[in-house]
Order: sequence, then structure tokens, then C-alpha cells
Amino acid sequence: MVSDTQIAYPIRLLIYHSGTGRTVFLGCLKVTTIFIFAFFSLVVAPAHFYADEEQPKWVAPTVLLCGTIPMVVVAYLSSPFVNYIHLILPTFARTSRDLMLRYSKNPPKDAMLDVTTMNFIGKPRVSRVYISDLRPTKQRLGIVNYVRDTKEINKSRSWWMGRAVRVFGVHSGTGKVRGGEAWENIARKINKS
Repeated sequence: MVSDTQIAYPIRLLIYHSGTGRTVFLGCLKVTTIFIFAFFSLVVAPAHFYADEEQPKWVAPTVLLCGTIPMVVVAYLSSPFVNYIHLILPTFARTSRDLMLRYSKNPPKDAMLDVTTMNFIGKPRVSRVYISDLRPTKQRLGIVNYVRDTKEINKSRSWWMGRAVRVFGVHSGTGKVRGGEAWENIARKINKS
């Protein structure tokens, strides 16, 4: 048994942070496109549809599309964006930096990560994934670089919970986090598989 005085790292060790600036920008962009959609669909499109002067029939649907397209594109391209990754450490790996790095270089099959992405409105969404389930990939114009199979998970989830996150986009280093080297080790391990 390890005493509390020997613990050097928390159970959930932050190993990747995308950066506050990127996270805030993306969250604001998502919310802004939702407001643009609401404005175009509730104000501008009905104004063209019920206008007194004669207009071509395609104007109102086109205006509605102009409000819808930015929201759909931003939602599609930004959904895999990863804000944080936490490594779930066993007790022995929490006692020293060397043991933590050794654990991250060769994690067992049941080693887990908490991957935080943003949902449609910018709210954090945490997915607990096994490192062994992640596979390297190139999807969505290179935005997605890790994927997992969620068929079994989705079968057991209730309909109101939504689908499990299947794709993840982790880009540009680790930021200035205490366990950043651990993410580099884990990423190398995933990319070898």
C-alpha cells in the first residue's frame, strides 16, 4: 500500500491540453453560428417569405440555407476537436515521474484515457476510452487523427444519451502540462498499432 505522502501525481493526470485560446475561439464560433442560424431562420427567411413585393420563390429557401450552412460546416469540422486528455494512473505509477513515464511507454490493454471534446453547443463532453481501442487515421480533411469502434457501446446506450464519440482530433503538441511527455509516449504507441 502506498501512503498519501508518496503520491506525486493525481489519479487523472492531464497529459494533453489544446490551449485555452483555441478552446475559447472554437466554443465562441460554435455559439455564433447557432445564433446566425436562429437569426436567419426566425427573422430574415420569414421576412422574405412574407414580403409584400413580388420575389422569386427561391429567395427564402436560399436565405435559410445561408444561415444553415455555416452552422452545419462548423459542427461537422469541429466535433472531433480534443480539448483535454487525462491519463488514468494506477497507484504504483503515481509515485514517481519515472514510473509514470514507464507506464505511459507501455500501457496495459486496460489502460484508460478521459478524452474531453466539445458537444454541439460548446459544452465539454468526456469520453472514457481504452488506449488499445484507439486507431490512427486520416479523416475529415485531416482533422480526425484517432478513431475508435463504438458499435458495441452505442448498442448499450440509452437513446437520450446520444451516440458515443467515435472520432478525435489531437493536434500540435501537448501544451504546457505536467504530464505532456506521457501523451507523446501514448501517441507513439497508438500510431504503432
